[in-house]
Amino acid sequence: MSIKVPCKNCGVLAPAEDFKLHHKYRLMVCPNCYTGKTEQLKQKAAAQEKAPTRPPGWDKEDEYLERLSVMRRQENQSQFSKISGTDLVKCACSNCKYAFKYDPSKKQPKTCPYCDAPVPKLRTYNLV
Repeated sequence: MSIKVPCKNCGVLAPAEDFKLHHKYRLMVCPNCYTGKTEQLKQKAAAQEKAPTRPPGWDKEDEYLERLSVMRRQENQSQFSKISGTDLVKCACSNCKYAFKYDPSKKQPKTCPYCDAPVPKLRTYNLV
């Protein structure tokens, strides 16, 4: 007959002979805490807590549209940045991530100098 003892880390009852000394916690812990399962469960619970609550009627289509709008905002913000003192902007190619100078008034160069991918249209006029 084995004696069940509560784990000092998670509080779960486990057989006393299964406890091991954990280097991080510096305690005798149950097998779940020793292998890291308890910590993974805590992280999943924290991630579920942080999930934003959606209004009634929220569906997969709304989820798709939200992700699409976030991707478009990130795409426009990250590709162009103003170079102070000039009319040029710094462009990062969406294909190869190569950074180069772009003249929005002449629309030059039309393609990335490194991979020959077309330069996306400059939609944000606050950079010009």
